Amino acid sequence: MTQTTNSNVNNMPDSNVNKKVSKKLIVTLSSIFAISPFAIDSYLPALPQIASEMQVDISMLSVTVSLYILGLGIGQLIGGPLSDKHGRLPIMLFGLSIFAISSLLLTTSTHIHVLWMWRLIEAIGGGIAIVGVPATIRDNADGKEAAKLFSLVALIMMIAPSIAPTIGNFILSFHTWHWVFYFIAMMSVFAMLMAIKFVPHQSARSKRQLQLDAEKAGTKTEPVKAISFLQVLTHKQAVGYMIAQGFAFAVMISFVTNSAMIYMGVFEVSAKTFSQLFAINIVSLVIVNRLNTFLLNRFEPSTLLRFFLSMQLLGTLLLTSSLFLDIQNLTFTVIAFAISIGANGGIVANSSTCFLKFFGKNAGKASAVLGSFQCATGAAVSAFAAFISMGKIQPVLIIMLVSSSIALTAVIYSNKQMKLLEAQESEARRLEALAVE
Repeated sequence: MTQTTNSNVNNMPDSNVNKKVSKKLIVTLSSIFAISPFAIDSYLPALPQIASEMQVDISMLSVTVSLYILGLGIGQLIGGPLSDKHGRLPIMLFGLSIFAISSLLLTTSTHIHVLWMWRLIEAIGGGIAIVGVPATIRDNADGKEAAKLFSLVALIMMIAPSIAPTIGNFILSFHTWHWVFYFIAMMSVFAMLMAIKFVPHQSARSKRQLQLDAEKAGTKTEPVKAISFLQVLTHKQAVGYMIAQGFAFAVMISFVTNSAMIYMGVFEVSAKTFSQLFAINIVSLVIVNRLNTFLLNRFEPSTLLRFFLSMQLLGTLLLTSSLFLDIQNLTFTVIAFAISIGANGGIVANSSTCFLKFFGKNAGKASAVLGSFQCATGAAVSAFAAFISMGKIQPVLIIMLVSSSIALTAVIYSNKQMKLLEAQESEARRLEALAVE
């Protein structure tokens, strides 16, 4: 019976995690996490200036967005295992150093291919740094507390890209595009200083604590073992949460990628009106994010995750129904998009919590897999949607519907697997108690 219990220690969520996380640590982690989305959007206003200076089409510069997402995924795969082995703080500082240096070297670029190279390396550094954020939260909190912290970090991450273009425009009104990257480099240095001061120099879950947890679970001598990327990807109870986060993110990125085509192309609104309509989705994300934090006082993250994924599916169903009912109404479309995109305000925090609770000491590696899968899925699905849309809204909406359906189905699968595991654990404990008697 002991063997059965031992084999499932890594599968069950840990419960003995320190729940006291300082506000300064959360602000620090949020700042590190927000750097990448800020870096993506802050230089967008500078694209025409850079294109003119390098004498290339602006579409050549748009490639840097895809390159950045790619680099972000690569960086997380590198940083995750390193943070598990060497600690969260050193790897965060290593990643931020690469990010800062690359940002400075971007200002020396005189050719598009050099710009691409440094942008990719910058993103890899960002990925190495941010992978430690969810892992650090997982080290110090679990359950509802972790979900609340993820929700707060996600809120700040949402605000960063919404104000980034405005800050970029402000910088460009006084300086050249180079100063946008100088500013990004300064942000990363400031984040490094905050990390040195406020991020714990060693994980709250020390090796000794992990051994104590293992003893309480029935294993007196064996600590939790490191796992491979493949084991993370094939974890029966966790994989559905990873798939859900990836495809829910793909719904949002598909909208972001095609939003200009939908609003300015199909509905023929002005650029100013487009910005206002786009901002509605940011507002909906923030509202749902705050609602999620409130609801976590009463409901479990897995329950709320299923609810918000259902909300996203409802939004995409409304959008696709407009195709069959031939509803070409801007107000209806804006509301439906706000529902489907806003749902992400509650999805990411809860899916991250549900996924990472299974990996304990290996949270860095698990976080790397989760982040990389999210980036890869979002980039691939949104690129496919943009490729086949050909200026039409129908393919985009159908892809969003399929993605949201996959996300909800994946969570239903993982929830069922979790119930099966809990039943097996309960039976194992019952039989072990009988054996002792």
